[in-house]
Amino acid sequence: MATLNFGKERFLKLISGHWLDSLGHSILVSGCEDDAELTAVLTPLIDHPEARDKVLTIKRASLSKQWCCGGASLEMADDQSQRLAWVTEDGRRSIWSRSVADYSGQENGSAAFPWLLHNATPEPWLPLDMPRDILYDGARIAALLDIRHMIGPRTEPQERLTHILMDHDLHPMRGDYLIPGADSPLWQTLPVSDTLRRSIAQRIHRIPHEALSQRLCWNGESEVWVGHHKINCRTRDIQTLDSRWVLSPKDERKPIEIARLLALYSVFDNPLSNRRNGVHLALDPELRRQSDYELFASPLNAAVANGHFASKWPHVEWRFGSIGSYPSVLQFLPVNSVVCVNPPFTEAYLADVMARLAELKLRFRLRIAIPIQEMPWRKKLHSSLPSAELLKTYYDASSEIPTDVLHPTLLWEDPRCPSREQPQQLHHALFRQQLHQQQQQQQQQQQQ
Repeated sequence: MATLNFGKERFLKLISGHWLDSLGHSILVSGCEDDAELTAVLTPLIDHPEARDKVLTIKRASLSKQWCCGGASLEMADDQSQRLAWVTEDGRRSIWSRSVADYSGQENGSAAFPWLLHNATPEPWLPLDMPRDILYDGARIAALLDIRHMIGPRTEPQERLTHILMDHDLHPMRGDYLIPGADSPLWQTLPVSDTLRRSIAQRIHRIPHEALSQRLCWNGESEVWVGHHKINCRTRDIQTLDSRWVLSPKDERKPIEIARLLALYSVFDNPLSNRRNGVHLALDPELRRQSDYELFASPLNAAVANGHFASKWPHVEWRFGSIGSYPSVLQFLPVNSVVCVNPPFTEAYLADVMARLAELKLRFRLRIAIPIQEMPWRKKLHSSLPSAELLKTYYDASSEIPTDVLHPTLLWEDPRCPSREQPQQLHHALFRQQLHQQQQQQQQQQQQ
């Protein structure tokens, strides 16, 4: 109900969090119950070179006991409709409202995976200190992780969500680069109730309103926070991205760009699985190092040098050496190059690669891995990939160990590819090289 008779504890509970006002601002209110004051950060929704964050103090007047925000006083507060009205002495009003209800849990409102959330009290921060593109990615990532919680502990829809997000790149009605639109037919393939599907659509609609509220930041050295979500990062992945950074090592954006990319890849992970998503797995590194290009890679698992691999999000990953994404990058690869092709094992990607296989074989010398699946293209596997071998392991670059292949998979190499050195041959070659270097050092020492 509308009232001004708010005690401190009740008012703090009402006002904390994210608001939108009638003057075109995104507002973040933070503070602790023990604080006498709260902080409100107002950020213009419109991107403009002169846009600046404005920091106001919210406190209770000592005499009137009325809540004030900057130079305005609280005129109306409705905790049911989640609306506040502030008025200045000269009669100007600002109406605050929540964008949409919070969808951080399942249909019953509880968090499905509480160990993936942090319960830290929000601290004041200035959104415009962060590049706008990272702010919008924070809102996208937070929404997808919220949707994971909304789906809850159900393996089939969680895996299906991963496939939807992976195949979204190739969908003709793509729109947003990361998330299918709320009206996309892809959501109809998600095996959930109509009620939950509507809630997911509402959560997607909410993303533009939250572009300035879902903070993406580091917490310590190996944990990334996005909104109320926390993402545990592997030390090896952080080190790999740091080593692949193509700009100045002292570039101030490097830490947050590493955090953004790790957070982006986290949206593919099924919270119910003890394995990371297969997008991180790759063919034997020695095989890939003897190729000119990797067509489906990432800065996290590529074995070739920067400028020689394509990845999923080159508009972000160019800072880590990516040259583009499939299929548009194909036109830039030199004819007759040795190209390693290891597509995601999803419906759209496999169908697209198999449809282009004849063209790819004509233009390049391929090393290609394709799973054996009951799909329309399976019947041409034998004729298109003659004498293919059965692939037994993939390589997990984060753990630096091989891992068993979960699906029967064929590995085919174009006979025109240069012959591969066997691991034992490589070992002997490396030993001979080290021995030669030692002999040279000994000779130099004797001469001195």
